[in-house]
Amino acid sequence: MNSLDDKRLPAVLMASSSSELLQRYALGERDFPGSRLDDANLTRADLSGADLSRVHLQYAYLAGAKLKGTNLSQALLNGVQLVGADLRNANLSISNLSEAELSGADLRDAVMKTADLRGADISNANLSCVNLSGADLRYANLVNSNFSYTNFKNAFLATANLSNAYLVGANLSHTDLNGANVENALFGYNKGLSKTTKLDLQMRGAIFIIDSEL
Repeated sequence: MNSLDDKRLPAVLMASSSSELLQRYALGERDFPGSRLDDANLTRADLSGADLSRVHLQYAYLAGAKLKGTNLSQALLNGVQLVGADLRNANLSISNLSEAELSGADLRDAVMKTADLRGADISNANLSCVNLSGADLRYANLVNSNFSYTNFKNAFLATANLSNAYLVGANLSHTDLNGANVENALFGYNKGLSKTTKLDLQMRGAIFIIDSEL
């Protein structure tokens, strides 16, 4: 992650402050790859469709921000505040979101392949149809979130808290669920679940729907 040398990026593309970023965005610019904006206050900012790949936004404030279709791939977002943010169709692949606050966020159809979400709070969020293949969600808080038809293939959910989460239709092929809290989590029509794994999840409090309950 972030192995590319930001010095190779034209300086004009980078933004050095949140005010500069917002000003340039308002003037129609959309390309800000590699910008360093750690601790920036971008609460409720509209940066939809911007290229923020490889940006540094560690511990920044983006609660309620509009980031629909934004490219945040390979970004450093650990500890970022994204409570209630709109991240629909955003690209967060290979990004570092460890310890991030994403409660109540709308992430429908986002791409988060191999993202680092360890210890993140993604409770009460909508992650329907999100691509989380290969993502690391160990110790993440996923309570009461919607993961319908989400792709968890090869993802790490060990020790995550999935209580009361909705996982109907989720792809769980080769997903590590060891030690995850699945009490009252709703499963059904999942790819990749063996009978043994299903029984284990049921014994740990998971609920599996049947066709008549849809």
